[in-house]
Amino acid sequence: MTNLETRWLTMPAHPEGAAFQRIDDSHPLDFYLGKDASGEWLFLLITEEKTNYSRKSRAINVFCRQRHDGKWALMFKLMKPELGKLFSLVCDDIVESSRSNPDPLHPASFVLSRFTRWQRLLEKGDSGLLDDAALRGLVGELLFLEKIALKERGSRQSISGWTGPAGADRDFCFPDHEFEIKTIHDGADHIVISSAEQLDLTIKPLNLVVIVMDDAIPGSLPEAFTVIDLVSNLREALATDQMSLEIFESKLIDAGLVMREEYSERAFVLHRIRFFKITDVFPSIRRSKLPLGIGKVSWELMVQSILPFEIVTTITN
Repeated sequence: MTNLETRWLTMPAHPEGAAFQRIDDSHPLDFYLGKDASGEWLFLLITEEKTNYSRKSRAINVFCRQRHDGKWALMFKLMKPELGKLFSLVCDDIVESSRSNPDPLHPASFVLSRFTRWQRLLEKGDSGLLDDAALRGLVGELLFLEKIALKERGSRQSISGWTGPAGADRDFCFPDHEFEIKTIHDGADHIVISSAEQLDLTIKPLNLVVIVMDDAIPGSLPEAFTVIDLVSNLREALATDQMSLEIFESKLIDAGLVMREEYSERAFVLHRIRFFKITDVFPSIRRSKLPLGIGKVSWELMVQSILPFEIVTTITN
C-alpha cells in the first residue's frame, strides 16, 4: 500500500465540503490530496499556469478552474472506488516524476501529459498487474536494455530505440539493426512467435534474442531478481541523462508496468542470452511470404531448428 493510498483511506470526509492536505511540503509543486463530502478521492495541483483542460470518464474526472487568488486548480476526481490502489499509484508517479520537471513554468502541462499515459489502464479498470506472459516479455526487454543495449549504444539511442512498449513489429529498432526479444524457460524446446511480422526481413539486419530465464523465490539465490530490482538498476544507469530517464519512465507506463508491491513476490534467474541471425533461409513465417487474405498468426519456432543460426552464446547473468 502506498503512502498516498494510506492517507486517503485514513482521511475523514468533511460533511460541509471538500478537505485537502498538502502532499509534501518539500515538493517544488503544490500538490494536495483530498476528499469531498461524499468521500470521493481528489488529487489537486495549484499552479500559475492557465489550462482549460477538462475530461469526464468512467474512472476519473479531470477539470480546471481559476481560483480567487488568480491561480489555477487542476483537479482529478476518482469516480470508481475500486480503482483506489491504481489511482494512488498514478498520483504518486505524477508527484515523484515532477520533482525534477525541466519546465517549472508549465507544471500543469507536465502533469496532464503524464496522466494521459496512464489513461489506458485506468479506463480498462485494470488492476495494474501484468499477466505472466506480459511480465516475462517485459523483463526480457529490460534485460536486453541493461546487459546489451546500454553497454553497446549508450542511453539515448538505447531508450529511443526501445519500441516494444509502442507495439512495434520488433522490440528494438536502431538505425542500423533491429532486435526481437523472446523469453523461454531453461530447457524449453520452442519459442512462441506472436505474429508474421516479428521475424520478417527488412532492409536492416535482424536478430532474434532469446532470454533464457526461470522463476525463483525472491531472496532464495544471490542472482535472483525482481522486475522492481531491474527497473531500479536501469533508473540508476540512466540517472545522468534526464531526457533518457524521462522517456524510459514513459515507456514503462506504455508497457503497462505499475510498480505494485506484488511484483516483489515474483523473482527470476537469468541463465543466458542467445543471439540468432535472421536470414532468408531462417525457418519462419513471414508476412511478405503469406498469401493475401491471411490475417493474424501465432506460431511456434523449434529451438533445435535454429541452432545453425546462433551467433552469440556467451552472455550470462
